[in-house]
Amino acid sequence: MPPSARPVAAQVRRTAVALAAAGMLACDAATAGNGAPEPPIDLEARVVATGFDTVWELAWGPDGQLWVTERGGRISRVDPQSGSVTPVGQVAVTEIGEGGLMGLAFHPDFATDPWVYVAHTYSSAGGTRNRVVRMRYTGGALGPPEVVVADIPGSSIHNGSRLAIGPDRFLYVTTGDAADAAIAQNRDALAGKVLRLTLTGQPAPGNPFGTRVWSFGNRNPQGIAFAPGGTLYITEHGPSDNDEVNIVEPGRNYGWPNVHGRCDGDIGAAELSFCAANDVAEPIANWTPTIAPAGLAYYDHALIPSFRRSLLFATLKDATLHRLALSADGRTVASSERLLEREYGRLRAVLVAPDGSIYVGTSNRDGRGTPMPTDDRIIRVRPR
Repeated sequence: MPPSARPVAAQVRRTAVALAAAGMLACDAATAGNGAPEPPIDLEARVVATGFDTVWELAWGPDGQLWVTERGGRISRVDPQSGSVTPVGQVAVTEIGEGGLMGLAFHPDFATDPWVYVAHTYSSAGGTRNRVVRMRYTGGALGPPEVVVADIPGSSIHNGSRLAIGPDRFLYVTTGDAADAAIAQNRDALAGKVLRLTLTGQPAPGNPFGTRVWSFGNRNPQGIAFAPGGTLYITEHGPSDNDEVNIVEPGRNYGWPNVHGRCDGDIGAAELSFCAANDVAEPIANWTPTIAPAGLAYYDHALIPSFRRSLLFATLKDATLHRLALSADGRTVASSERLLEREYGRLRAVLVAPDGSIYVGTSNRDGRGTPMPTDDRIIRVRPR
């Protein structure tokens, strides 16, 4: 299908949302992180490609193409100019509930080591599990999978499974609690964590517990992104309250299931006691009612100057692309705004291309949306 243009808005609307009620906005939503007024922004959204089934990950390939995972197991390359879709591999997955093919990342030396890393759900004698595998990309196709890490507890819900290569050249993996809330506090388990691995799957040097675990106490982190200075951010699904954006630090406890959102006692006095006893890391932003935050990207490009030093994340339930403008040190939220609000349905993935364009993938065929005939879609957002 040829790309079609659709404006986001003649002027991007600035809206202080739930963050304001939580007392975490440092300035009005129509100001930049440094307090300077922003000029109006005229953006355009254009559908680049259609006909996918539950886009889960978007990644900008070293070949200048968009790489896409679909939950059913297909991996494709998409030409960002023409929208043409070229399948390059099919991973054997167990597609159960939220499980299937999920995150994707590239070897940092892809030109000489063309490994593509993916996370997916599979079945074993022990039940539903998740694992990370890698495949060599040669001759326009992906080779057989080589296991990087396996036997991560899985389920029909709460599988996490975003991947990122850090500036330290290690592989970071988010894992959900696999519907077993208590496992998030078990530092010997791989579920409910952020993992930090070598590129072959071993515990990375310097990990705080000498294992693959980098941080723990997570429920279902479905977005991961690094800032240029190395700060690591994740998005995380809460239960019926307190979706979160967190800064991930080594060895820190993020509280689940004993803490929901901030250490404010909103679920009882025991929450405050647990926070004090375990030095719980609090989110930089949280939302009640929940919005189901998913894919996450860091924006720091001159194409949209007022977006610099911002987090962009897709939401499923809220069906909106959120932008959080960060403070100078990146540790607090200065302002927020909403884009593509309820225009394309459930949004799962987001990336920032090298030219500063923003790409978003929909997830309307995941069993919880109302798909259009052309779903699922990839949309590009950039100045008009």
